[in-house]
Amino acid sequence: MITKLFGPPGSGKTTYLLETVAKELEAGTHSVDIGYFAFTRKAAFEARDRAIEKFPHLNADTDFPWFRTLHSLAYGCLGVESKDIMSAKDYAEFAKSVGLDVATSTDGDDFVVRADNAILNEINIARIKGEDLRTHYNRSSIDIEWYHFEYVERSYRKFKEAKMLMDFTDLLEQIVEQPERLPTLQALIIDEAQDLSKLQWKLVMQLADKAQRTWIAGDDDQAVYVWAGADVESFLSCDGDVHVLNQSYRVPSKIHSFADKIVRRIQQRQPKEWSPRTEGGEISYYNDFQQVDISSGQWLIMAATNYMLNDMHEWIKSQGLLFERHGHKSVSEAMLSAVIGWERLRAGRDINYAMLKNVYRYLGVGMVSRGHRTLKEAEPEDMFSMEDLKEKHGLLTDAIWHEALGKIGEDKRDYLVAVLRRGTKLTAKAPIQLSTIHGAKGGEADNVLLMTDLSPRFAKEYEYNADSIHRLLYVGVTRTRQALHIVLPKNGERGFRF
Repeated sequence: MITKLFGPPGSGKTTYLLETVAKELEAGTHSVDIGYFAFTRKAAFEARDRAIEKFPHLNADTDFPWFRTLHSLAYGCLGVESKDIMSAKDYAEFAKSVGLDVATSTDGDDFVVRADNAILNEINIARIKGEDLRTHYNRSSIDIEWYHFEYVERSYRKFKEAKMLMDFTDLLEQIVEQPERLPTLQALIIDEAQDLSKLQWKLVMQLADKAQRTWIAGDDDQAVYVWAGADVESFLSCDGDVHVLNQSYRVPSKIHSFADKIVRRIQQRQPKEWSPRTEGGEISYYNDFQQVDISSGQWLIMAATNYMLNDMHEWIKSQGLLFERHGHKSVSEAMLSAVIGWERLRAGRDINYAMLKNVYRYLGVGMVSRGHRTLKEAEPEDMFSMEDLKEKHGLLTDAIWHEALGKIGEDKRDYLVAVLRRGTKLTAKAPIQLSTIHGAKGGEADNVLLMTDLSPRFAKEYEYNADSIHRLLYVGVTRTRQALHIVLPKNGERGFRF
């Protein structure tokens, strides 16, 4: 039995799924017979941990083995070890052999290194979509000659074969060929189904064929990763009983009405009716982002592509406002720790070793005697006062932070002074978040500022895949809890259409 759960913005989809887990446990389903597969390991582990909070006799180490990502599932079921997976070093060796620049990360699953390169990305999209390489190349907008594109793909396959290595897509490709290795679950939950690729859908349906009860949850209207291989059509065409969560606990009524006009332009979608909060909310329009007063309150500022945030980034900084961009504060955590630590010392308080290391890292020339900057005589478990540091660890000053911490660059120092003059607490969460719309999916804020210019690529996409652009605008608009601030496009021909 499959239930397709559609969760409009702010409708509590995750809460519903966690309640489903709780009901299964209360009904006697063993934790090892429940599978909860999320798009990121963090989301899967949060679901596991919240279940353990409600059922404290369960253990994170021994229970809930199937709360994970689909890649992690394949990794475990195939009996793969870390030595079998392409590492950052392997990617560097391959990149050098074919003359590519390849960056790597481990953002989703620590055991899977993800390579970031335009050619490798397109090759991978072809694989997860199940497309012939030449067909995908002809459809893509990549500005690379076919012979070079095909050469990189062939070289990559041969490199992995010679080294007997796998990448994260190999994990999925191999497990779908060996469904007998998959667990037989009583309850199966799949979250963020609109973001699954065709290859992942094969795996999901194999799991569902073995499971007694299946919930496949998501929102096709928020499918903004089609460009990266997400297959929303499989979600829409999947057989199952449809259940729509019909109350948003985030979106106010004016924003709901505006969003509804956008979403009804999407041609291929699951019709769904949902109610907003009773509060009306506000919508305002501007010709330039500098007309918006963002000096107070909580803000989520979004653009369609990352480079469109650059001018906003500099403008916010010039006002002495603390902010985050893609989860990173406008001042590094180490630098903030140094400033906070130094002012605690001047106030007569003790600080720990980790904070002290940051303080000494930024102390200026002549502020600490020779041989003491590395703190080789300090014990990591100790606490430290200003007097201790002067007496035992070579400290030569107790000046105010922007004089003592001379290794903080002038630009950063002036910015931090401006931030502090506003009375901002450096330990507080930044009230302003900058993000692409893609990166903000799942986020929300009292105030949303949406810049509506489109890159040439997205503007062109309006002509052949308008649904994806309407979904992107819909996601941006529905992050709003109170007030939506829309900055109109500078070029009407290359912006969201309202």
